[in-house]
Amino acid sequence: MPWGPPKLTRMARELATIILRASLGSLGHHSLTCSRCRRTPVAGELVHVFASERVLCALCLARLPEDERAPLRSERVHAGERRIAVVPRAA
Repeated sequence: MPWGPPKLTRMARELATIILRASLGSLGHHSLTCSRCRRTPVAGELVHVFASERVLCALCLARLPEDERAPLRSERVHAGERRIAVVPRAA
């Protein structure tokens, strides 16, 4: 039986679905996928790029032997193509 009130559990599932759809939709045609598991990373997740331009998600990177875990760089997946401006609210 799920924890918490049924309404809260349903809201949490709906929120998770909305976040997942937004993160997948923001990738557009520049779809970034893990070279090993073919999974599309969600917004906020780190992906690791190697010299061979192979891209691995954090889950697949953890499965590599210690001596092979040297990515060229790590990048955070962004939620959208455009930057969001943070402006002060009107009084």
